Amino acid sequence: MAEFFIVRAYRKRGIGRRVADAVWERFPGLWEVRVMESNRAARGFWMKAVADFSGGPVEPVTIEKDGMRWLVFAFESGAVFE
Repeated sequence: MAEFFIVRAYRKRGIGRRVADAVWERFPGLWEVRVMESNRAARGFWMKAVADFSGGPVEPVTIEKDGMRWLVFAFESGAVFE
């Protein structure tokens, strides 16, 4: 998945969390969620969504790409690797 966007009128209703959880459950494996460091609202959303889904806080790694700083949250969804 390359983009994740909830129209402003539908934010703060739990829709984004339900969709993210459904995608992670439907496609188990290793996931990386990348969010612009400067986007405070998205940063807070993803920090909580990833932590709640994975069962605890996930410390992001900061990277720079094309002159922009990003936070990358890495976690595993489901038990597909043996």
